[in-house]
Amino acid sequence: METRPTKAVATRIDVSEAAQLEDALEETDWTKSDFVRRAIQYYIEQNPDDLRAFYAEGSLEQFVTELVE
Repeated sequence: METRPTKAVATRIDVSEAAQLEDALEETDWTKSDFVRRAIQYYIEQNPDDLRAFYAEGSLEQFVTELVE
């Protein structure tokens, strides 16, 4: 199994959001780290805020974003 370099990130969230996270974790066998990692990966893939940094270099999405600037 190939391992990739990783880097730790951290944040603070509202108490009610933390409670929702804990409830969601009870529905899975994931750790908090797994859940947060998956959430970040999903956000990057979906790119709901249309952030340029999340587009692959040379992608159509990157081209269109730069075109409309």
